[in-house]
Amino acid sequence: MCGINGVIWRNAPPDERNAVIQDMNAALAHRGPDDAGTWQSAQVDLGHRRLSVIDTSTASHQPMSTPDGEHAMVFNGEIYNYQELRKTLEGLGHSFRTSGDTEVLLQGFAVWGTDVFTRCNGMFAVAVYSQSTETLVLARDRLGIKPLFYAAHRGNFAFSSEIPPLLRHELADTTLNRRALHDYLQYLYVPAPATIYQGIAKLRPGHCLVYRRGDWEEQCYWRLGYRPDFSWTMDSAAEQLSELLDDSVRLRQRSDVPLGAFLSGGLDSSAVVATLSQQLSQPLKTFSIGFEDAEANELPYARAVAQRFGTDHHEAMLSPDIGDVLPRLVRHMGEPFADSSLLPTWLVSKMAREQVTVALSGDGGDELFAGYTWTHMSLRAAQYGKAPPLLRQGVGALLTLLPDNARWNRYRRFQQDSFLGPAQGFQRRLTCFDVSMREALLGPMDRSVPDDFAACWAEADATNDGDRMLHVDTHRYLPDDILCKVDRMSMAHGLEARVPLLDHRLVEFAATLPFPLKYHRGKSKRVLKHAMANTLPPETLSQRKRGFSLPLHRWMRDDLKELFCDTVLSGDALAAVHMDTHAVEGLWQAHQLGRENYGHHLWALLVLALWCEGS
Repeated sequence: MCGINGVIWRNAPPDERNAVIQDMNAALAHRGPDDAGTWQSAQVDLGHRRLSVIDTSTASHQPMSTPDGEHAMVFNGEIYNYQELRKTLEGLGHSFRTSGDTEVLLQGFAVWGTDVFTRCNGMFAVAVYSQSTETLVLARDRLGIKPLFYAAHRGNFAFSSEIPPLLRHELADTTLNRRALHDYLQYLYVPAPATIYQGIAKLRPGHCLVYRRGDWEEQCYWRLGYRPDFSWTMDSAAEQLSELLDDSVRLRQRSDVPLGAFLSGGLDSSAVVATLSQQLSQPLKTFSIGFEDAEANELPYARAVAQRFGTDHHEAMLSPDIGDVLPRLVRHMGEPFADSSLLPTWLVSKMAREQVTVALSGDGGDELFAGYTWTHMSLRAAQYGKAPPLLRQGVGALLTLLPDNARWNRYRRFQQDSFLGPAQGFQRRLTCFDVSMREALLGPMDRSVPDDFAACWAEADATNDGDRMLHVDTHRYLPDDILCKVDRMSMAHGLEARVPLLDHRLVEFAATLPFPLKYHRGKSKRVLKHAMANTLPPETLSQRKRGFSLPLHRWMRDDLKELFCDTVLSGDALAAVHMDTHAVEGLWQAHQLGRENYGHHLWALLVLALWCEGS
């Protein structure tokens, strides 16, 4: 696991170029504390920061070049099937001087070109420069586990694992992207390919970018299709799932440094821990945290799983000073990002890094097997929407007579969702600030810009609305929120996080399952629960999905009240994005008086203000 960056220059003196690439490398030191390196040619600089995980010797130092000097590569991630690919390449007459995956990927590119990425089972962000054709290829893994950003400015082309290195030395146009700001307020993150900066883009998951002499194009090399195979039964699907999970976890054990696992107590991480524990000959190190005032505490469930499998379990009940920690987390994200679970992810990564360098996590199960409550409620609202309109209008009229508070407002929104289409109702549930709130804060939106959510929904290769919802979650929320959070918060501590449930074979298998095997009549993750029925404790299988629920509503009336007032209401940070302070004050007062629970909204505004102060 590492950090990569590079620049293709139009024209710059050698001393200036060297200073820039060294500075970019320094900005990624947290991602690779073990080693650093650069490579230069006539117009190209490549930089690398290394976290040594596989082949920790100096032989696997990066940037790495082919023996003939034709190809130079920097690589962030892991190719889990590198041993199998190496045998294939050796059969073609290739020899190797290292025992790691970097050289396998490099030689594979020399033989197969961009087709090598479809042969890889892993997580990766990679850049390869070919001297004879003056071509740079950037690629990102299928699911977007590893990040990659790029910018073209003043004739130069630059890329990096994170945004901050691109903000230096005028490598990018840093004009605020106001449409991305609207998207941030709506979803609490900025969906790819946009970023908060006009001149910086995210390379999308499953894509390559080919750059040559000032021109470039993106190419999609992998796309997930939902093609239900109705020959699957619950028993046969669970058996196949168990086999795939077992092999995925086996591959992700490959490491030359200490390895452990996050254990939240939920179904997904418990399934990973159970599978890994059964494969190891020694106790697995597991890590869990809780908050003393969290709205949901899963530590007892994590403890039960740890006891079942005899793990070397480490847990902590924490009460961090969020006002002190939050500005640091905002800086690590590089752009506004308001998923509050980044705090527990940062803390559990910090705890794990004290004992291991690699940690497996359970991320991805909700997207594969319909675990999110917003999917369940959207499907229920669509079902309710089949009731006669007059009946639903009558229910709506009765709801208007009830008190104006957060509880009854939830019922009113459900009632309103029944009059929306499946896509619009699903989008509404993924929305924090609705369009009227965003326009009150930021002014009128440019309605001529196409709605990228609608495009994502429309491009889903699916036959039912349930799978279309999973498509949106897998292609937007998973890479741009969940995986983004896990990457930044783990790498902030130099910890590599691996996600067995996102082995592409497992993802493709889940897409062949009829939707009722994933969710039916209020029961989610049915096939995963069936697969683990004789393995996990009964309470793990039966518990309601909780997630790590921080008490944002209370914090905004108590712990974070002073910070919010000083940073958002009294400060001038949001003036930088031309936000209407009267609209902000209106949200604040409604929350303080209990007319609505705007904890998530106010958290998002606080994060935005802290980002403005630090940018």
